[in-house]
Amino acid sequence: MLGLTAALLSLLAAPAAPQADGVTLLAKVDTGADCNDIWGYTAPNGDEYALVGTATGTSIYNCVNPSAPYLTASISGPGSIWRDLKAYGQYAYVVTEGGGGVQIISMVDPENPFLVKTWGAHLFSNAHNIQIDMGTGMIYVCGTSAGTVIFDASASATSPPHVTNYSSRYVHDLHVQNGYAHMSEIYDGNYRILDVSNLPSMPSRDRISTPGYFTHSTWANETDTLCITTDEVNGGRVALYDITNKSDIRYRDQWTPNTSTIPHNAYIIGDKAYISWYTEGFICLDISDPYDIKKYASYDTSSYTSGAGYHGAWGCYPFSPSGVVYISDIEEGFYILSVEGPAIDLEHTELANTTNQTGPYPMSVTAAPVHAGSTVTDVDIWYHVEGGSWQSFALAQTGNTDEWTGDFPGQLAPAVVEYYIHATESGGRRQWLPAGSNAGDMTYNFIVGNMMSLYFNDFEGANNEGWAHGSTAGVDDFERGTPQGKSGIGNRHEGVRWNDPVNAYSGSKIWANDLGTGNDDGAYNESSNMWLESPSIDCTGAARTTLVFWRWASFEGGGNDHAKIWVNNDQVWTSPAYTGEALHTTDVGWTQMVIDISNYADNNSDVKVRFELETDNILNLGGWGIDNFEIVALEQGEPTDTILLTGPTSANTGAQVQYNFSAAPANASYSFLYSLSAAGSVHAGHQFNLGNPITTLANGTMNAQGAGSFSSIIPSGASGLTVYLEVAAWNGGGVYDSNMLTLVVN
Repeated sequence: MLGLTAALLSLLAAPAAPQADGVTLLAKVDTGADCNDIWGYTAPNGDEYALVGTATGTSIYNCVNPSAPYLTASISGPGSIWRDLKAYGQYAYVVTEGGGGVQIISMVDPENPFLVKTWGAHLFSNAHNIQIDMGTGMIYVCGTSAGTVIFDASASATSPPHVTNYSSRYVHDLHVQNGYAHMSEIYDGNYRILDVSNLPSMPSRDRISTPGYFTHSTWANETDTLCITTDEVNGGRVALYDITNKSDIRYRDQWTPNTSTIPHNAYIIGDKAYISWYTEGFICLDISDPYDIKKYASYDTSSYTSGAGYHGAWGCYPFSPSGVVYISDIEEGFYILSVEGPAIDLEHTELANTTNQTGPYPMSVTAAPVHAGSTVTDVDIWYHVEGGSWQSFALAQTGNTDEWTGDFPGQLAPAVVEYYIHATESGGRRQWLPAGSNAGDMTYNFIVGNMMSLYFNDFEGANNEGWAHGSTAGVDDFERGTPQGKSGIGNRHEGVRWNDPVNAYSGSKIWANDLGTGNDDGAYNESSNMWLESPSIDCTGAARTTLVFWRWASFEGGGNDHAKIWVNNDQVWTSPAYTGEALHTTDVGWTQMVIDISNYADNNSDVKVRFELETDNILNLGGWGIDNFEIVALEQGEPTDTILLTGPTSANTGAQVQYNFSAAPANASYSFLYSLSAAGSVHAGHQFNLGNPITTLANGTMNAQGAGSFSSIIPSGASGLTVYLEVAAWNGGGVYDSNMLTLVVN
C-alpha cells in the first residue's frame, strides 16, 4: 500500500496560481477582437514590432517602448478564429482557416504597413499554420486542403514560387531549420523528422508518439539537439526529446502544471522553454537538464481557471532582441512581459502528518534574496482547512539570517490542511513556494488525524479474489495478468510505449483490457461495452471515503469511446470528451487516480466499484490498466481524554490514596503518570495534558472491561507540591489517555 496521504490530499483544489511568478507585466493591450497567434518583427534599425492575429485580421504594434506599445496598422483578412503569421525579410506572411491563400504584408515601413497581395489561393482553400525556414526562405503552409504547401520566399518575397507539396500525412504545425522539418502530426499523435535539405525530396528520418497522442506543435533548439512538443488536449504535456541523431529520437522528460490544462505553443531559447498554455497563461521552463524539466517563471494572462478548455493564452513570441515576451490571450488581448526568474530563493521542509490537535506546529523557511542589494521584507504562510476560506500568518526573521520561523496553529482532527509560502523582497518582487513541479502541486499539505485503509488489492493473488468481469455488448476483454505493452507506437528505441502498460505498478499482475498475451495486439475490442467490478467492500463507520488506484490507461476521445467508474449505481468519473477536436486519454506511465466517493461509500456496508469501457469501431487504444486498488478513509486519530480517571484531588503526606480508571480499551497496557507541569506535551505522536518531564508511577494491564486502579502512600517529601496525574493506554497500535487530575499535597 502507498499513497494514502497523497490520495486524500489530492482531493482538495489548490489555490489559484499567483498571477506573476518571476515575470513583470510591461503592457497589456485590448485588441478589440478575440486574439489568436502572435509573432514579432525586428526592423533593420532594431525597432521591435508585434504582429497580433485576431478573428478579423492582423494588428501591428510598435513595441520600441515595451511599456507603451501603439497600433501602426490593422490589416483585415478572412474572418476566422484561426490565424497564423510569420515574418521573413521585410514582409509578414499570414494564413487562416478562413481561406484566401497567404496574405503578404509589407513591413518595409513598419509604421505604415500594407497588404501587398494574397498569394497561392489557387493551390489551397484554407490553411492552419505557416512556418518559414529562416536559413533558406522556404515557406511551409501546413494544415491546408492540399497538405503542406511549400513556397520559396528567397526567390521572390512578394511572389514566392511554388516548390512542392507534402501530403503523406496531415501536419498541424512544424518547425524547419538546418535541413530538417519537425512535423506535428496531430491526429496520428506523432512527432516526425523529415530531411528537407534537398527539396522536393522529403524522406522521413524518424517519428515518435507524444504523451497525449495529439501532437500540436514542435520546436527544435538552436543547436538541433533538443526538440519540445505540445499535446493540445486536456491534461496535455510538453515533452522534450534528444534529437542529436535525427534517425533516433530519444524521449527525455515531460511536464505539466496540473492535469486539467492544455498547452498550445512552445519555443526554445538556450536552456529555457517559453510556452503559451491556454488557461494557465504564459509559462517559462528550465530545460537545462533535459531529464528533469522545472518551472522557472509564469504569468497568468487568463481570467479562466484550470480545466476551462480552449481559453486564454494562444500564442507566444520570445525572440525579440530586447528579451521581452509577447503573449496573445484569446479573450484578454496582447501582453508584453519581462521574464526575470525567481527573486527569492525559498527552501522549506513541509510539515508532516500529525495526530496532535493542540499544536502549534513549528515551521521554518529559508528566504534568501537573489538580486544584489535587495532584502527579503516579508514571509507569510497562507493556509486553509478542508477547502475552507484562506487564512494567513506572518513568520518572523531570526536575527540577521535568512531563516524565518513561526508557529502553525493547531487543527482539530480529522482535517486536511493545505498551505503555501509567499515572500516579498525590497524591490517589490514576490516569490511563492511551492512554485510548481512535475506533479503540478501548488500547495504543501498535511493531515491531522489518522488514515485508515479499508480495502487494498494489488491483484497478485492466486485467484481473482471476488473481482468479476463481463460485457453488456460485444466482447469482454478484461483480464488479470502480466501486461505486454503492445498497444501504441511509442518509443521503439527505449521500450517506452504510450498506450499500454509494459509492467505492473507493483508486483507483476494488473487488471486490464487485453493484456497483449500471445497473438493479442493489446488494443481493446471494438463495438463493445465491458465491465470489471470489485467485490463488496465494508465501509461501515468510515468517513471521508476515497477511492485510490494506479492507472495506465488510453481511450479514444471526441465522444467516441467512453470509460466510466461507478460506485454501486452512481457514476463518479467518466473520460473527457469534446465535440470539436478529438480528445484522447493517453497515460504515458502509471498515474495515481484519486476520487472522493464519500457521498456513496461513507458508512456503507456494501460498496462495489465498477470500471466500464464502451467502444465504437474506430481507433481502439489500450484501454484500462489498473493496479494497487485501495479505498481509504480519514478518521479523527488517537482519541484524547477518553479514559475516565477518578480519585482524590488533595491529600496529606503519609495518607494512602487510590485512583480508578475506566472506559479504556479492554486488556490494554497502561501507565499511570505524574508531572509537576500541566503545559502539555507530545509523546509517540499523541497529545498529553501533562508537561515535561513526566514520571511513570506504575504500569499494568486493564481488565476485560477496560478498567484498572492504582493506590499508594503520599511520601513526606511531597509536602507543598501540586501534582498533575494522567493515565496513558495503548492497544492495537493506538494511544489513549485520560482526563488530567490535579492533586494538592498538604
